[in-house]
Amino acid sequence: MRLKLSFQGEVEERDEWVRERFISFLKKAFQSASEERYKNLFSAKKVRPYVYAPFFGSEFEKSRIGPDLSFIFSSGDYEIISTFWNGIIILKERRSDYIEINGKKFILKNINLLPNKRITSKRVIFKTIGTSILTDPSSAPDDFKNWFIIPEKENLERFNSVLCERVRQKYEIIKSRKIEPDLRFTLLADYPIKETVIPLFKGYVRGFRGYFLLEGSPEILNFLYDYGFGVRTGQGFGLLDVIKQL
Repeated sequence: MRLKLSFQGEVEERDEWVRERFISFLKKAFQSASEERYKNLFSAKKVRPYVYAPFFGSEFEKSRIGPDLSFIFSSGDYEIISTFWNGIIILKERRSDYIEINGKKFILKNINLLPNKRITSKRVIFKTIGTSILTDPSSAPDDFKNWFIIPEKENLERFNSVLCERVRQKYEIIKSRKIEPDLRFTLLADYPIKETVIPLFKGYVRGFRGYFLLEGSPEILNFLYDYGFGVRTGQGFGLLDVIKQL
C-alpha cells in the first residue's frame, strides 16, 4: 500500500538537512501512534519495513525548497501502514502535522491512498522515484567508489550478485523466512542510468536514477515494489514505480 502526503509552505533556501527533516516527521508520526512500535523501529540501526521518497518542490533545482513538499510512503505490512496513518491523524489533532525547515512550517494539507499495483509478470520495467542505492558488502564502507555500486554495462554481473545478496538479507529480516532470489537487472538502451551523489548525515551517498528491466519471481518483484530497492529505504531511497509488465 502507498500513501502520498502533501505539504504547503513558502519557498525557502535549501536546507542541507532537508532529508533528515522528513525522517524526523516519520519518527514523530510513529511515536504519536505507538511508543512500542516506535521503539521497535528506531531503537537500533536496522532494516525498516517500509520505503518512502521525498519531493522538495518545484524550486529545488534552484537551490530552494517549496512551496509544495510531498512524499510517498510504501509498505507491504498493513500494520505499518495503519500505525503510520493513525500517527498522522493524531498529529493533525495536535496541530503538529508539519515539517519544519529553516524555522518555517510546511503544513500537511492532503493524504491520499494511491492505487495498489500488483505484479503478476516475471519481467517488469521499473522507474526509480528519486534515487536508489545499493552497497557491496564485499567492499569497505570507507571505499566510496566500490561500496556504493552503480549499474553499468561493465559491472552488471557483479551488480546482480550484490542485488540478490541484499534482497536475500532484507527478505529474511522482514518476512522471517529465507529465500534465494533469482533476480536479473538489465539496462535499457534508450534510457541511460544517471549516477547521483547526495549529502546525508554530514556525509555523502552515491546512487542512481532511471529506468531498468528487472526479471524475477512476481513475489520478489512485489517485495521490491512494496519495501524498496537496495539499501537505506528508511532514509528516503529506493522507491520504485511500475512502468510496464512484460
